[in-house]
Amino acid sequence: MDPFASALDQAASVRRREVSALELVNMYLERIERHNPGLNAFWVLSGELARDQACSLPPGGGGSGGTDGGPLAGACTTVKDVVPMAGYPLTLGARAFERDVGTVDHFVVGKLKEAGCPILGRTTTPELGTRPVTEFGLHGATRNPWDLGRTAGGSSGGAAAALAAGLCAWSHGTDGGGSVRVPAACCGLVGLKPSRGRISMGPLGGEGWAGLSTQGILTRTVEDAGAALDALAGHLPGDPYWAEPEGSYLEAAGRRPRGLRVAVQVDAPGGVHRELADLVCRAGRALEVCGCEVEMGGPETGPFDEAMLTAVAAGVASYDLPGHAIHDPLNEAMMRRAARTSAASYVRAVAGIRAHSRAVVAFWDDHDLLLTPTLTQPPFEVGHLGGDPEAAMYEALGWLRFTYPYNCTGQPAISLPLGVTDDQLPLGVQLVGAPRAEGAILAAAAQLQECMPWNHRRPQP
Repeated sequence: MDPFASALDQAASVRRREVSALELVNMYLERIERHNPGLNAFWVLSGELARDQACSLPPGGGGSGGTDGGPLAGACTTVKDVVPMAGYPLTLGARAFERDVGTVDHFVVGKLKEAGCPILGRTTTPELGTRPVTEFGLHGATRNPWDLGRTAGGSSGGAAAALAAGLCAWSHGTDGGGSVRVPAACCGLVGLKPSRGRISMGPLGGEGWAGLSTQGILTRTVEDAGAALDALAGHLPGDPYWAEPEGSYLEAAGRRPRGLRVAVQVDAPGGVHRELADLVCRAGRALEVCGCEVEMGGPETGPFDEAMLTAVAAGVASYDLPGHAIHDPLNEAMMRRAARTSAASYVRAVAGIRAHSRAVVAFWDDHDLLLTPTLTQPPFEVGHLGGDPEAAMYEALGWLRFTYPYNCTGQPAISLPLGVTDDQLPLGVQLVGAPRAEGAILAAAAQLQECMPWNHRRPQP
């Protein structure tokens, strides 16, 4: 079986009995043994669990307990080291938690098991998931399969590197400011951040970073992303936010958009890399040829900056970590920022995010989609965002200028690997939809996948 085949194709092969789920698990575990030492995508494996899951599937696929697991049954996946898996380490990439073990399964872990997707292991993340690069964590730096000197992005960098290197069929991630879309753009993948509340944060958590953080998905194809969202969507009693599923997202990826009003935005403070701006404009022209109405424009999102930093700093400080337990100087700076912030100031910051979100979301009264670069620059070299933590914080905001605003608003967004630089580094293009409009962005994304295909591009060994 081709380890780079789509998750849906792998699961279909299991259903046709061309390959068994156990054979897929063993294939990936062998590849992880060979390739992970140079990437640091996984920090701990769950091979025994994956084999048990695979063996529990009935012949021809199906979920746990012999039930029908749906179209992804048998497709191997991963779990980011920020959500609990019962009986497995839960470090959040932090020294303070290096001995902690999950006591329950997170909502998404339970959903993965129900879907019949063997879990190969836990992927590397920066300390507390705060960086857009996977560095400065307990488990070291994750490197980009396209160029080992470049970052895989973050904070779901391990998840992206594993998928891009052909070490799994699809990956789980989380996204608090771009942490799924950033590594997707860096590693040449599809990265989907669903609407706030589309996937529960339970059973232990209610929200992360004042609702900015969501569960997310990394895949090779748009159809895989739709199927994965079908598998993971849902909520638990008491969740502070929820968005009920609106039909099948896999089916939505099979539709083709007509007459959608698309805005194209390529301007940002500090500028956008020429090749990225050109790629976004080509994508806009492709949608126009397919019958969409395309114009230049976009909402003003700068007012989110300081309020978002306050919310993230409070989230870091909420762990109440002793100073000697901190690896990352950026997290130390976040804790100092939180110490200077009163409870009233925090409430005002969150209120400011909500107020400006209304102004930003109003842009979708007259548009169906926003098309932007995912990042303002191609993947940085490993270590680029080190140095002075305050400077790194604001440089990171500049790099993520098009991603974090839609964590503030809670809108769905997807990054697509539509191109590469002249020196063959992946470039990502983002589609942002109206609140709860994952179906629209998946349909438009599938159209772009057809017009500007990427499945022929793979990192060299």
